[in-house]
Amino acid sequence: MTRLFENPPTTIRPPLAAALETAWSQLAEPGAWLTGAQRLAVVAEARHAWDCNLCRDRTAALSPYAIAGDHDHLGDLPPEWIDVIHRVTTDSGRLTEDWLRGVLDTGIEEDEFVEIVGVAIIGIAIDAFADGIGVAPGPLPAPQPGAPARKRWDGATPGPGWVSTTAPENAGAELADHYRDGRGLFNIVRSLTLVPTAATQLFALLDCLYMENPGIEELDGIDRSISRAQIEFLAARSSSLLGCFY
Repeated sequence: MTRLFENPPTTIRPPLAAALETAWSQLAEPGAWLTGAQRLAVVAEARHAWDCNLCRDRTAALSPYAIAGDHDHLGDLPPEWIDVIHRVTTDSGRLTEDWLRGVLDTGIEEDEFVEIVGVAIIGIAIDAFADGIGVAPGPLPAPQPGAPARKRWDGATPGPGWVSTTAPENAGAELADHYRDGRGLFNIVRSLTLVPTAATQLFALLDCLYMENPGIEELDGIDRSISRAQIEFLAARSSSLLGCFY
């Protein structure tokens, strides 16, 4: 299989390189609710969303709900999925719970929604990393065969956010490592745990792109080429530009 970054123009930390490669290959595998082909179609649609005229007009508008129209899309996914992917990709800072309720009213399963969001974020994160090191996004891998189980995880309960999540005390073997060292106190870590694999696959990548929770209070000794202060400056600036108010 072709590697994600065959000849990168800069040195990538070995643990990060491994995490990127693993996440890239997992996108092609069947998930809990989506086939490998559907997961790759979600990533392709997230890439395409940046060229969508409707998304561009909505992003520039005072409210995205002031602009009606149809998304420019690749034609491989249902329109309800396309709206989720485009909104999460281009205008996530203005999503609302009412919008989500409307999405679920179209027939998308809550679990399905969580996996779509998780896959889109992984694809966006990998493409952003590629852009950051000055290379073009890699071609998508071939989808792997197999059918998703499409069985609801029974450890989840409503809240504390807009979708059901799994409390640390209900983690079970599937999420025990995900919640190690008190990580379950953070809602962002808990956010995709309605579908355990969506949460664990995403954070296996995010922990390497940023840092694992046990190191989050460390100010020195971070194994990076820039200081912790520089890391947080970049994170704060990116959050401001992208409308992330977590």
